[in-house]
Amino acid sequence: MFLSENGYQNERRSLGASKALAYYADVNQHTRLYGIHEGMAPRRESEPKPTRKEKIEQQKLAQPQLYGMRTLFDFNEHFIELSNAEEEKRSLGFMLLLLGALILSVPIFGVATHFLRHGVLDWVLCLMVIGVFALEYFFLWPHFLAPAFLTGLRARYRFNRTTRKVYALRPEKYGGNVVLDWDRVQAHVRWAPPKSWTAEQLATSELAREERLRSAGLDSNLLLYWPPLDASDPERKGEDVLWVGPTGSGEALWQYIRTFMEDGMDAVPKPSEHEWLRKGFSGPGEHLEETVMHGSHMRDDIIGKGTSGATFTNYATNFLWAPLHSLAERLCYWPTFPEEWNSDCGQKRRESGIGPEEPLRWNCKP
Repeated sequence: MFLSENGYQNERRSLGASKALAYYADVNQHTRLYGIHEGMAPRRESEPKPTRKEKIEQQKLAQPQLYGMRTLFDFNEHFIELSNAEEEKRSLGFMLLLLGALILSVPIFGVATHFLRHGVLDWVLCLMVIGVFALEYFFLWPHFLAPAFLTGLRARYRFNRTTRKVYALRPEKYGGNVVLDWDRVQAHVRWAPPKSWTAEQLATSELAREERLRSAGLDSNLLLYWPPLDASDPERKGEDVLWVGPTGSGEALWQYIRTFMEDGMDAVPKPSEHEWLRKGFSGPGEHLEETVMHGSHMRDDIIGKGTSGATFTNYATNFLWAPLHSLAERLCYWPTFPEEWNSDCGQKRRESGIGPEEPLRWNCKP
């Protein structure tokens, strides 16, 4: 889904690019942005040991970790591939879509069966149709349903350390497909949506900004920002924003991406079975196990006492909705990388399935 991207584009249209960046993306003079060299680089034999001050500074940086979150589509010596957040809300969107269609069908049926009588009831039913349609079209569709249906299934971001490029696949209305230079990226590791705060409140009140940061918590996300190629360019060419990783990701994911890009696949933890994302469409059972039950299975594995009652409860309350999610996915398309980009370094990768994919190492082909 593209909820964050949709919100940002809406603000760009209403406020303009610079104000939307400062307000919605939270990239402004008050924001701490990280560069690609801000992390714990592995010490080489010829280098002196870090001083006590350097060790203290390094301790302030998060370790490169995925923390059991479903994050990676692909992992090999040349690139890692990730996506964006909030996929779990697609089922809710589909239920709202069906509910709206059901509500609309009642007055439409009434109009169809009673319209010839030209009675008061017909006009009431007509007004109901118009009202419900307006609610769906002007309120639900642009803000919640459009980012979930009749668009790309997921964003796809390939971070290629061989080419030092970031290859992004997105629908055109959310920025479109783009190739970005890794060396220009900056990371906002504690992005949170503005929620009820206005642009004026966040611009003038330090308390509001602190509250926004505190509100991040589980709703935080990693935001990557590419500044314009020319700061004085009114068209802001080269500027881009990507929301990367699942909900709750932050500095640890940034350090994972940064460390991979700078030091290679052997410098980051190998993904566990819980940290893979499925490419392509999922069936009801796959969605239930990989998305809905993911946290429950992780908790059971940590405790080590088998399947808990909470896991059974989670399954019982969600298995009926899994087919809806699977059906909702089919209202989207699965994006694929253009061959001319050569983002896979000449080794074609699968477009469906989940888990590690061989080969992990190969000679890059132009």
